[in-house]
Amino acid sequence: MKNVSQIITSLQSKPQYNKILQHKCIGRLLSALLLNIQNNIKYGYIKNDKLYIVISATLNKYDKDNIINTIKMILNSPMILESEKFVECLDVTIEDVVVYTEHKPKINFKPYKTSSHTLTYHERASGEFMIDMKDERLNELAKEIQQIIKVKQ
Repeated sequence: MKNVSQIITSLQSKPQYNKILQHKCIGRLLSALLLNIQNNIKYGYIKNDKLYIVISATLNKYDKDNIINTIKMILNSPMILESEKFVECLDVTIEDVVVYTEHKPKINFKPYKTSSHTLTYHERASGEFMIDMKDERLNELAKEIQQIIKVKQ
């Protein structure tokens, strides 16, 4: 029996699903950056053998240069690229890295949770229902279920 990661690994080698491999490669390359830079990266994509990275406006020119230099260093170093950490990037061709700044704020959606009160419901079922079956085995089974419901209260 295959698990989910094995199925995805077998699918990503097919040409029609190469976007999965590209997405994994982009994620691995961006994980090599500093954490404060990772938090300000909105998304990345590959088009025409160029890696485009869109960052928020809070990063400055030096951070953009740091992103480009780090990713180019990983892509140009065969020892780093062939390590187990960047194995997804072996089949993806990236010739250049372009970093764009988007001035819209990065939206982090956090659903609202209330901890002030928890909802509790009281059981209203009493286990009183009429059992009228012609089959004896089904009748006994239904009565056993009825007894279980009565005991739970």
